[in-house]
Amino acid sequence: MEYEEDLKKLESNVEKMLNSLDSVQGDKVKLQADIARLELEKKGLEEQVKRLKEEKKSIHQRVSGLLGSIEKWEKSAAFATETLPSANVIGKEPSEPVQGVLIGN
Repeated sequence: MEYEEDLKKLESNVEKMLNSLDSVQGDKVKLQADIARLELEKKGLEEQVKRLKEEKKSIHQRVSGLLGSIEKWEKSAAFATETLPSANVIGKEPSEPVQGVLIGN
């Protein structure tokens, strides 16, 4: 009968360990679900980053094109004003102010 008490303690300890193991396995399942969810979220974020980088590249190209057009226009406008004779150079005073027309979008 002296072993009876030791067996009860052993059974109690084994039962506690099995309950702990069940709890740990439940935590493992939850963590695996979290990992799967986070991997999907990560994949979505990576796709979003890729899309935003492509959009940034496209915007950069468009802005560079606009800046190039502006620079080209500035050069042609500077050239045009250098090649126009002024009324004072010809020896005449202008009789009335010169008016221009702005053409654009």
